[in-house]
Amino acid sequence: MSVIEFIFSRQVQIGMLFAALLFMPWKQKREKFLTRFGIGVASFLVVTELCIRWNIENKVRLLLFTVLLLAFYWFCFECSFIHYVFYTTCAYAVQHISSKLAYMIVVPFSVKRNIVGYTFALVVLVVVSALVAVVVYIKYTKPYLTKGNLQFDNAKIVLYSGFFLIAAIYLSVLLEDGLDTGASSYTTSYLCLNAFCILFALSILALEYTNFNTKQLQQENQILATLLESDRQQYEQAKKDMEKINIRYHDIKQQYTKASEEEKSKLEEEMAELNLRYFTGNKAVDITLTQKSAKCNEAGIQLVCSADGSCLDRMKHYHIYSMLGNALDNAIECLEQVSDEEKKVITLDIHKEKNMAVIRVENYTPNQPLFKDGDLLTTKADKRDHGYGVKSIQNTAEIYGGIAHIFVENEIFYLLITIPCSENLTVN
Repeated sequence: MSVIEFIFSRQVQIGMLFAALLFMPWKQKREKFLTRFGIGVASFLVVTELCIRWNIENKVRLLLFTVLLLAFYWFCFECSFIHYVFYTTCAYAVQHISSKLAYMIVVPFSVKRNIVGYTFALVVLVVVSALVAVVVYIKYTKPYLTKGNLQFDNAKIVLYSGFFLIAAIYLSVLLEDGLDTGASSYTTSYLCLNAFCILFALSILALEYTNFNTKQLQQENQILATLLESDRQQYEQAKKDMEKINIRYHDIKQQYTKASEEEKSKLEEEMAELNLRYFTGNKAVDITLTQKSAKCNEAGIQLVCSADGSCLDRMKHYHIYSMLGNALDNAIECLEQVSDEEKKVITLDIHKEKNMAVIRVENYTPNQPLFKDGDLLTTKADKRDHGYGVKSIQNTAEIYGGIAHIFVENEIFYLLITIPCSENLTVN
C-alpha cells in the first residue's frame, strides 16, 4: 500500500481531527493543555488505527470514532457534557460534509474504475475540506465560538442532533453498501445519496447554532439591562452630589460677603471650580454635563455645548444620564489618545427640530472605526465585556421610538440621535 493510499484510507479519522480544530473552546483549556492535546491526538490516531487493523465493522467503527472524539474534547477542555456533544456533533458534521462533497466530485471518475488514482482523490478531498473549513470558520466559528462559553436554549436539541447525525451516517453507510456498482444508475444513485447526506449534515449544523442564537440575544439584553440599572444608580448618586455642590456653592457665597481679601481670593478659586455647572432646562442633562465637563477638564478636553434640555423632558432622567453619559464617555476615551490639543474637542448640540429632539455629538477620531452589519465594533481586546455603550445608546433611543445613527467623515466621529417629542408618546 502506497503512502497516498494509506492516508486516503484513513481519511475519516484525520478529517474528524481536522474538523475538530474548528470547534475547540480555546478559552476553556485544561491545565497542561499542550501535553493533553498531544496525548489526545496521538491516542485518537492510535485507537482508530487499531479499529482498522482489527477489521472492526465500518458501522461500529464510525460510532467508536465519535466516542473517541468526544473523549478527546473532554480530555483537553473543561466544559459541560452537553458542550462536548455539541462540539463533537459539529466536527463530525463538517467532516461528513467535506467527505461526501469530495466524493461527489471523485465518483464520476471512480477509483474503482481505474480512471483516476488515489492521488487525484486525495487532492480533491484536501481542497474540498479546506474550502469547507474556511466557510464554516467564517460562518460559525469566528462569530460564535470566539465569544467564549456557549449557552444553549435547549440541551435536548443538542443531544437529538448528535443522535440523528450518527443515525443518518449509519444509514447512509448501509444504503451505500447496498448500491450496485455495476448498475448503469449507480453514479446517479450515489450522487443523490451523498447530496441528501450533505443537506442533512448542513441542517444539523444550522440547527445546533440556531439553538444558542436566542440565548445570546437574551444574555446581551440582560447585560444592557444591568448596565442601565447601574446608570440609574449612578444618576441618583450624581444627583445627590450635585445637591451637595449647590449647597456648598451657596455657603461660599454667604461666606464671601464677610471674608477678608485673602480669604475672598481662596473662595473665588473654589467657586470657580464649583461653578462648572450647566442650566439647560432639564435637570438630568444639567447633572450629566456638569459631571462629564469635570472629566473633560481633567483630560484636557474642551467640551463645546449648546443644549436645550427641555426637548428631552419626556425621557426618564436615568435614561438621559445613560444615553448622554455613554456618548460623552466614548468621545472622552477616544480623545484621551490624541496628543494634538487643538483636536481634543467634543461638540454637543441638543435642540428641537419640528417634533423631534436631536442630539448630536462630534469628536475627532485618530483611527477609522470598524463596522459590521451597521454596528460599531469595540476596539477593546475583550469583545465580551465591551462594546455595549453604543448598543445601550441605541436601545435607549428605541425605547422612545427614536434612532441612533453613527458615521465617520473626514476623521470626525458623529453620533446623531433623534427622538420624537410627541405628547402622545407612551413609554413602557
